[in-house]
Amino acid sequence: MRFLKIAHKKPECIGCMLCAEVAPNYWEMDEDGEAQLLRVTREDKAFQYGEGFEEDRDLLKEAEAGCPMDTIKIG
Repeated sequence: MRFLKIAHKKPECIGCMLCAEVAPNYWEMDEDGEAQLLRVTREDKAFQYGEGFEEDRDLLKEAEAGCPMDTIKIG
C-alpha cells in the first residue's frame, strides 16, 4: 500500500474549515477553531505530519489547493 505525505502548518490556520469539509477523515476542527490533522505521525514547532492513502489523493489535493493560507502540502 502506498501512502502520501501530509504536512499541515497548524499555527497559520485561520479556521476556514475547507480541509475538514473536503477530507473529514484527515482533518477536524479543534476547540480553538483551527484545523487539526488527524493521526499525526510527528510534529515540530510549525508543522504536523501525517500520511494519507493514495486512493484519497484527489480529496487531499483539493484540500491543499483550496486552503487560503497555503498551510497544507501533499507529497
